Amino acid sequence: MDDVMDTSYRGIRWFLDKIVGNIAALGLLAGTLFAILEIVRRYMFGVVFEWGQDFVIYVIIGSVFFYFAVTQAKRAHLVMSAFTDVLRNRGFGKIVLIARIFVSGFSLFFFSFFVYWGHFAVERTFNMGRMSQSMFLPLWPFQLLLLSAFALMALVTVFHLYQDIRELMGKKVFEWAPAEIHTDI
Repeated sequence: MDDVMDTSYRGIRWFLDKIVGNIAALGLLAGTLFAILEIVRRYMFGVVFEWGQDFVIYVIIGSVFFYFAVTQAKRAHLVMSAFTDVLRNRGFGKIVLIARIFVSGFSLFFFSFFVYWGHFAVERTFNMGRMSQSMFLPLWPFQLLLLSAFALMALVTVFHLYQDIRELMGKKVFEWAPAEIHTDI
């Protein structure tokens, strides 16, 4: 079972790191370059695309949403580890593991809940034909992007939960993927 999970997680991590991460980076680059183009067009030529501001906002926000899954997979998300470091240093490593399992379980519940209820919102937005403020861009693709990011985070969290439970049982899995990232300040 561990080998199947390891192979699956490696594939998912490759997809997130190489495909999703690069798509998000290209989206950020495209949004930034388009914003610069719009600034030049506005101040040098006095014209803009009416939908330009909406496009920049949604592309940049969509790229950030998409990159959430990459940072979640690397466990590089914002974390306050001072309390867990104190517990671990005082010999309460099992308590830290249990807390990590609880957090991973809650995260999985939250992400799954968001995806379940979010798909109704995307469907409704699509059916209603909701548009951005400029009335040029449909809103449902950006909502679907956010929903996809949360679905990817839920998937990654399943592997984190598995990793944490196996570690509590005394077996290390996914040794190539650190369970915690520490930053020395």
